[in-house]
Amino acid sequence: MHEQELNELGLSSNEIKIYLSLLKSGMLNPTQLAEKTGLHRSYVYDTLERLLEKGIINTVLTNNKKNYQAVDPKVLREIFELKLKQLDKIIPELSSLFESKKEETRIELHKGKKVYGVLIRDLTVNLKKNDVVYIFGADENILGSVEPIYLKQYFNIIKEKEVKEKVIITKGSKRFRESNVEYKELDKKYIGSTTTVINQRKVFLFTWEDPYYLIVIDSKRIAEDYQKQFNLLWKIAK
Repeated sequence: MHEQELNELGLSSNEIKIYLSLLKSGMLNPTQLAEKTGLHRSYVYDTLERLLEKGIINTVLTNNKKNYQAVDPKVLREIFELKLKQLDKIIPELSSLFESKKEETRIELHKGKKVYGVLIRDLTVNLKKNDVVYIFGADENILGSVEPIYLKQYFNIIKEKEVKEKVIITKGSKRFRESNVEYKELDKKYIGSTTTVINQRKVFLFTWEDPYYLIVIDSKRIAEDYQKQFNLLWKIAK
């Protein structure tokens, strides 16, 4: 029940088990929590301390024995909004440090099941109002199953920012019914197992074979080269 969403908020697997158990059952002691979660008591104690530090559970003394209960879930939003406000204060300084060390061409390599989430986060952070995202070789069937939460968030953000997508897919492939996404098709023989995403000065190369790989190229010149290739394919596609 919402384990993935809580994990994305930074809670570990054990923290999620205990937090959800307290939400469902109300006030519990460590022994009861160990029974309900299947965790060893030493793990339960360590996890409870971390949750107390995060402010999402609290303690209640009953007959001089310490019990634990979850705080109102609405408090979660307040906690993370406060953290975001604190982060906003230091982002300008952090960004200046990052930019000062930025090379003309920067390349990153990511591997594993979460790489699509990396791609979506990178895109959404840098998208500007009325921007355009160019995608070649997208497989919407796989996209919808890999990271559905990220995908939903992404579509909400591009709608808010009035961002348009131009997507070239294999002939007859699935399409998302989004008003700001324009599709064209090419024969399968022209599209392999790699998706290319171009936005501003970045190129993302995403491989669909297991394990997934994501190559991020940050270079104005290289992005412009890929843009030219995409424009040519867009004219050919139907």
